[in-house]
Amino acid sequence: MIKCEVSKLCAVIDRQAEPKKGKDGQTFLSFSVKLPVEGRDGSLSGILISVSVDGDKGKAADLTVGRRVEIQGTLSPRKKGDTVFFNLRAEDVKVIGKDEADAIEGEMHFQGKIGKDRDDRPAVENRTDKKGNPFQTFSAYSSEKDGDNREYIWVRFLNFSPENEGCVKAEAFIDVKGDLQLGFFNNKPDICCRVREIQPWTLQNN
Repeated sequence: MIKCEVSKLCAVIDRQAEPKKGKDGQTFLSFSVKLPVEGRDGSLSGILISVSVDGDKGKAADLTVGRRVEIQGTLSPRKKGDTVFFNLRAEDVKVIGKDEADAIEGEMHFQGKIGKDRDDRPAVENRTDKKGNPFQTFSAYSSEKDGDNREYIWVRFLNFSPENEGCVKAEAFIDVKGDLQLGFFNNKPDICCRVREIQPWTLQNN
């Protein structure tokens, strides 16, 4: 499970809002925004985020291509094949000025499993920053069923309080809360989390 409560997303509309009807018969607006992000190599790319929000045709007229908006809501990444999709159910959308900077801020709640140790690299790496402070880096995955297939989404974690985190080890199940960060690496979205809370997670087999 990966669920992100986005407190602020500032980006430009890439696909104009259009009204649709949900399974409950209620009308909502669907559109997309493109968020510029920086890759680990310093290059810039864009992540497309699909947005849905309660509304009708009257509000759709304000949400046109090229408009800059600020959004709050719940972001859920989903994977199909080799592609990760980002869907955001918005609680609020407002048009803002062009001088507002692109940004995404929010909290991630993650439940999943740390990867395996490899011959060339351990699953959990202990490092030291420029000031001599210890921290850990590791990657973990969350999985979901998609029909008969199971899809895996990997998240990269930065843990700056490693001395108290005995549950952080190869192939351990973890429950994490932290700050959401999005980037790009090898032409694919790079989902990252700066850890604030971490504890063991008991997998429910039901």
